[in-house]
Amino acid sequence: MLIETQHQQLLDEAKKWKDHLKTYVDDINELKNNFYKWAAGKSDHDVLVQIERYHNQFHIQQINLHDLKHSLRLHMQECRLRPDADHVAKHQQLEEQYDFLVNDLDQLKADFIAFTS
Repeated sequence: MLIETQHQQLLDEAKKWKDHLKTYVDDINELKNNFYKWAAGKSDHDVLVQIERYHNQFHIQQINLHDLKHSLRLHMQECRLRPDADHVAKHQQLEEQYDFLVNDLDQLKADFIAFTS
């Protein structure tokens, strides 16, 4: 059983992650808008292949962001509904997913900026 401060720390950390992911949603949307402007009129085959790849990656990452935010909301709800339960293992799993996704998103953004420069 978690003491109340540990329980609140889990909730606070999950909320911080969820809020931070919102900034990535905005980033992906901005990158997509810039991408579509940049991609207009491109005709080189190799560039078109990369355009398709980035289009797919942006879409996949939007889904990943949505799914992780949803999982965090469910985790927070479960923590609130069952404060006496041990939520540490689920929290650690979500932290790993969060860290992995943030790393992927940062890498995608860096690769995309390098590609369009």
